[in-house]
Amino acid sequence: MLKSNRFRLADDEMLDQIHEATVEVLETCGVDFEDETARQIMADGGCDVDGWRIKIPRAILEKTIDQAPSSFTFHGRNDENTFIVGEGQSRPHTDPSFGATRIHDTKTGYRDCTMEDLSNFYKLIQSSDICDIGGGWPVEPADIPVKKAHLHVFREMVRTTDKPLRSFVGTTEEVQEYFELFEIAKGEKGYLDNHTCMFASINPVSPLTYAAFPLQTMIEHAKKKQAICTLTCAMSGISAPMSAMSAAVMQNAEMLAGNVLLQLVNPGTPYIMGPASCRPDMKSGLYANGSPEANMINGLSIQMAVERYKIPVRIMAGITDAKVVDAQAGMETMQTLIHAVMAGAHWIHGCFGSLDSLNSTSYEKIMLGEEAFSRVLRLLDGLQDWDKDTTVSEIINVGPRGTYFMEPTTVMNFRKPWRPTVSTQEAYQNWADAGSKDFSTMARERWEKLLAEAPESILDAETEKAVNDFVEMKLSEA
Repeated sequence: MLKSNRFRLADDEMLDQIHEATVEVLETCGVDFEDETARQIMADGGCDVDGWRIKIPRAILEKTIDQAPSSFTFHGRNDENTFIVGEGQSRPHTDPSFGATRIHDTKTGYRDCTMEDLSNFYKLIQSSDICDIGGGWPVEPADIPVKKAHLHVFREMVRTTDKPLRSFVGTTEEVQEYFELFEIAKGEKGYLDNHTCMFASINPVSPLTYAAFPLQTMIEHAKKKQAICTLTCAMSGISAPMSAMSAAVMQNAEMLAGNVLLQLVNPGTPYIMGPASCRPDMKSGLYANGSPEANMINGLSIQMAVERYKIPVRIMAGITDAKVVDAQAGMETMQTLIHAVMAGAHWIHGCFGSLDSLNSTSYEKIMLGEEAFSRVLRLLDGLQDWDKDTTVSEIINVGPRGTYFMEPTTVMNFRKPWRPTVSTQEAYQNWADAGSKDFSTMARERWEKLLAEAPESILDAETEKAVNDFVEMKLSEA
């Protein structure tokens, strides 16, 4: 089989230049860490620490790059959902969008997100054959209990999905609590000591700063070799240099500084580079992630991760600045998605739900993301194997004005071609007779059907009780 060729922006000399510029930035300028424990770890590891400022020598930077594994096994609570991330993986992996405060409903318009929406998103991702990572915080529920909110979210997470999980940023205590809750749901204390089942996505504060809670999250994850992605969301011309090359250098420095901490805590901790910077709307200063220029900044970072460092890379793609699921949403979703996959990204984040420059979400957008990603996966598969002699014989046998409809190759393979899930290939009259349904209508029907079929909880009664007892105990202590 001939696989599709990769998309490359930079040659090898340019990648070397980006690396050398990164080394110089980290050695002479450095980064700020706002957590004392993290600063002490960096100092003990040989970095130059002065107050919050940390300068990282070349030798330490390059040693920790080498210590980050080129691939790791990402375990689901259900072993059937376990897969490889990085070198040798079978296809690009995906996790859902994160942090939307509003949801667009095709019937009522925009509204605040709720805990029911959070649970529904978990269930839809659990049912998906395309999105293979669950959890996270795809919406910010307006009705979430204030006390120990992370426990309410994580309880719902383990009740509704057994895929590898996205955890979230928290204090040392909070991270330890959801590690413990995961092992209760798994039914095996100490399971996380030997299995990477979670990852947290950490956002540096651009330029060149890590806040305290993200650093605590990184340290606790590294202790158990749970994966960390450092996700830089800088805006060129505002929180990063204006040019794509220069923004890529700063982004590279931010991401790799996080990996230094991880490897100093626990060498071999799974690490994922997460380029997600953008070219903002310079009229308003607002984050704009659908621009083709964002692809250029992050495309350089994908090459650095895949070609120069041999480290898994996760990128936001399938995202849009559109406010509803319309032609703009489809166009920007495919533009960002196809570039990320063809550039060699191991992991895609954001295409399942994200609208409105990450601020909003939509059930229909999850369905759009699924189908868009399935289209790109088919392109990535490339050309199928064929036999020249069989091909020539078949064409001669059918001849001019014939049909291939009953040829053996057609009969054996007619079920294999890609098929849509929420778009249409029907003849006009068939489409009209079925109700003239547009994309949003078909997408809504699909997600409503999937939710109607989804179980309320995938836990057995005994495990469900143990999970609830743990949460209630922790809530009573608060």
